[in-house]
Amino acid sequence: SEEDTLDPTTVVVAVVTTSSCPHCRRAKTAMTAAGIAFEEIDASAPDGIVLDAARQLSGMRTVPQVFVGGTCYGGADDVEVGIGNGDLAREVDDARREGGAVRDEPVPVAIRDAIRDAKAAMDDDAANMDDVAVVDGDDTSIDSKHYEKLERMCERMASEVAPRDAWVFAGFPAWPPVVKERAVVSGDDVVKWLDANNDDEGEGSIQTARALMEAGLVASVGLRGHGFDGADGTDAWRTSLFRLSDHACVPTRWPELTPGCINARRRWRGSNRRPARYVARDLRARITSLYDEFLSPDGTYVDYAGMYRSPKFAQYVDAAAELQTVDLRSLTRDEKIAFFVNVYNAMIVHVTCVVGPPSGGFLDKLTFFNRYKYDIGGYAWSCDDIEHGALRGNRPGAASVGAILGKPSVSPGPFASDDPRRAFTIEPMDPRVHFALVCGAKSCPPIRTYTGTGLESQLDAAAEAFVTGDVEIVDDSNSTVRCSKIIGEWYAEDFGVDDASRLEWMSRYLPLGSTKREEVDAILGGGGEVKLETAEYDWTLNGEY
Repeated sequence: SEEDTLDPTTVVVAVVTTSSCPHCRRAKTAMTAAGIAFEEIDASAPDGIVLDAARQLSGMRTVPQVFVGGTCYGGADDVEVGIGNGDLAREVDDARREGGAVRDEPVPVAIRDAIRDAKAAMDDDAANMDDVAVVDGDDTSIDSKHYEKLERMCERMASEVAPRDAWVFAGFPAWPPVVKERAVVSGDDVVKWLDANNDDEGEGSIQTARALMEAGLVASVGLRGHGFDGADGTDAWRTSLFRLSDHACVPTRWPELTPGCINARRRWRGSNRRPARYVARDLRARITSLYDEFLSPDGTYVDYAGMYRSPKFAQYVDAAAELQTVDLRSLTRDEKIAFFVNVYNAMIVHVTCVVGPPSGGFLDKLTFFNRYKYDIGGYAWSCDDIEHGALRGNRPGAASVGAILGKPSVSPGPFASDDPRRAFTIEPMDPRVHFALVCGAKSCPPIRTYTGTGLESQLDAAAEAFVTGDVEIVDDSNSTVRCSKIIGEWYAEDFGVDDASRLEWMSRYLPLGSTKREEVDAILGGGGEVKLETAEYDWTLNGEY
């Protein structure tokens, strides 16, 4: 029969995916289980050339995009439904029957051309890196072998000398006049440990302590931080306070606080300073590769514990130190948005791997996104600083007093008027960034990657994916719609002045012709008072820590 002449090994299905996409993983797993062979097209490349070509053919903003015989079949949900009712198998058989031997090329020509163009663009980008101006690093004065020895020494000292918290005078007219310094040791602690462990002949413990400070591995703390110089002819250094970088920069669990930037445990010692977009691109590739490797087959679960044990995670942490050198002034507006979104998402993965999600109750959740920081260009940035200070144009966050009381306008943004980080705020803010930021909870959007060149379509895709899965019609007779707390409560002012304008904003990202879009349009055109309800936010970790 004709069915017997069909070659079941002929590949007529192409799947356009991006790295670390849970919906892509879900679709691929479902087709593999159903015995449907496919060719995967990775559209994660910078500049979005391949993804743009796929969108032109499919009309879809989101991934995966599944093509059967060169025609778009749909996304992950369509694949699962099609497998369940047998429609996808029939489409595949029809494509094999119609194409015969010529179906050895399942990828549409326009996408194949885009793959070639993307490769050429990446090759050009790599070649251009050779022409990037080289700026000497700050640490060339310290011999590399000597630094490595000091580094090992500091690591040992940190494991054997327990830090403590100490109350110190903050100076006048500072308020409060007394502050608690976290994770400190005394100069006497440092020198006594060096006396017992320093095997560097010809160099005393005081000289080694000074070298540790010069290498950035030990820092003075508080007003009495004179270093180990003894210039006043006394041994005041014995009671002065110091902080070891290993104590300062390792993320700690609630209720402990991490005083230093978690990417500054070691000072960046590369001989070149690269443009911020190159640094961000490399970090983005590292973290999404890790995420993809430890994402479950159905795309619903991330093995953070396995990720933490991976050598690639340690390599990512080391590479994140390069953020210390970047110059954000060189970025365009779109590059700046992409940079901050990618760094925010990478920092969340970094912290979640080490300490897990916020699990200590209300105060833990309230402060989680401000407790950990990255050194970016010499300034300390928490996730709250990135989200509310930079990406939202210095607006108060959901954890501010005003937001908790329902009046966010009474609270200031995270940056004071004299804060140099205000130079990097992005105005007007783009509400779509809310769907690009990942917090590691089940109610968060999935991790994605962003580039300055393809930002518009990338943010559109993030908004459509989130809104389509989030909006739920509760009662169309009284114009009631349920949505995320992100839109309806925590950041409601970012999406509109009232519930009707917020629903209208959401409607733009519901696919044309979809049932939800038709229902929402009917509510908006019905003349009644629109009411938004918010669903409970699921803070459960989207994986295992």
